[in-house]
Amino acid sequence: MNAGTIQDTDTVKVRLGKNRAGKPLGEIEESFAATLAPGDTFLIGGQIVRFESMRELTVMVSRAATKKPKIATFMGTKFATSTQLCDRILTGFETDAFADLPDYTRHWLDQQRSLSRLPDRESLLVETFPHKDQNYLCVFGFAGRNAQQTLGLLLTNRMETLGTAPMGFVATDYATLIWGLDKIDTPEDLFDKSALQNGFETWLSSNAVMKQAFRSVATIAGLIERNLLGLRKSGRQASFSSDILYDTLRKYDPDHLLMRIAQTEALSGLVDYGRINAMLERVGDRIEHRHLPHVSPFAAPLLLEVGRIHIQGEGIERILDAETKALFQAAGLKE
Repeated sequence: MNAGTIQDTDTVKVRLGKNRAGKPLGEIEESFAATLAPGDTFLIGGQIVRFESMRELTVMVSRAATKKPKIATFMGTKFATSTQLCDRILTGFETDAFADLPDYTRHWLDQQRSLSRLPDRESLLVETFPHKDQNYLCVFGFAGRNAQQTLGLLLTNRMETLGTAPMGFVATDYATLIWGLDKIDTPEDLFDKSALQNGFETWLSSNAVMKQAFRSVATIAGLIERNLLGLRKSGRQASFSSDILYDTLRKYDPDHLLMRIAQTEALSGLVDYGRINAMLERVGDRIEHRHLPHVSPFAAPLLLEVGRIHIQGEGIERILDAETKALFQAAGLKE
């Protein structure tokens, strides 16, 4: 029942009310449900509901039509665009093959070209601009969603090391947008290949990505039993079991076959580091930095993108420190 099983995303049922006998509204992914706190709202079945609690595999909600909801995102978006499609898009930018596109799309491209420039395959376009009291950095790598998300993790880790206080990032198939407190004057410093490689290996060894990959490998190998007669472990229960096994093997047998398979799966499927490496090899030191007075047409859609990842680092500490000082000053108290 377990060995060789096909992996699927864990889902939980959503019910209206305070118990499991409430009206069923549908299902959401367990990974999305795990991000919800009591009081959060999300959209399901055309209704805005308020998250109350989660019991076993059921999410209890109440109606909350007056609040702005979160949008439930599903992991089908993890599949990156093909390298062939990325190549076709970049070829279109280079050859100016826009004649058959709708007017509004051509206008969008023309606006990007007039304010900044169009990306190309021989260099890496990096834009920086201010927006709503924060400083943004946008990297147009066209490496696919997984690779662009991994690039966001690596760059924010590098920015933390350099003390530039990143606050978070969001990624799509074609770009990574990072925001923080400090202006980045020389983004070329962030793309030191050896520093990124070292940061990646440190991050991967201790990150949940490796544990997620190991869980799938261990389940397929039959090491973790998800399905028993009359009983099915939740995703959290399976994670707890696999995390113990992962931590044990990492400490006492890091070269174990399952650990090597998990690393291969993580590198190829979850983070796509190969695409990042290929991108860095292709562009070399040809990084085109454009500092803009405001958001560019190509970066604007990323400001509306769901799935933002927030960085708990120096940026948060500096904001809390500034707010604390302002509060003490307003109250007439010394620091």
